[in-house]
Amino acid sequence: MPIVDISIVPIGTGTTSVSRFVRAALEVIRKSGLEFTVGPMSTTVQGDWDQVLALIRQLHDTLVGMGCSRLVTTIKIDDRRDKAQTMQDKVNTVLGAANGNRRG
Repeated sequence: MPIVDISIVPIGTGTTSVSRFVRAALEVIRKSGLEFTVGPMSTTVQGDWDQVLALIRQLHDTLVGMGCSRLVTTIKIDDRRDKAQTMQDKVNTVLGAANGNRRG
C-alpha cells in the first residue's frame, strides 16, 4: 500500500494566502476515507493505488472548481513491497530509534 506525500500549490489566485484552498482540499481528503496526516507543507495519505490517484484527481478538480486555473503538484510515493508498513509505523521506527539514541 503506497504512502503518498502530496503538496498542491494554487497559482494566480490573486492572494498570497492559500488557506481556503488547503481547507477545501482537506475536506476532500477527509471524505475519501483514506488515512492521512497533515503536515505544515504537505499532507500524507495511504491507500491503494486507485484510491490515491483518484484522490489526487479529485483534489485538482475541486481546486479548479474554486477558480484555480493553474496548480503545481508535488507527489512523493513510498511504495514498499517487501513488508506492510503504515505511516505511523514509519514514524514510530524513527522516533523509537531517536529516543533510544538520546544521551541524557
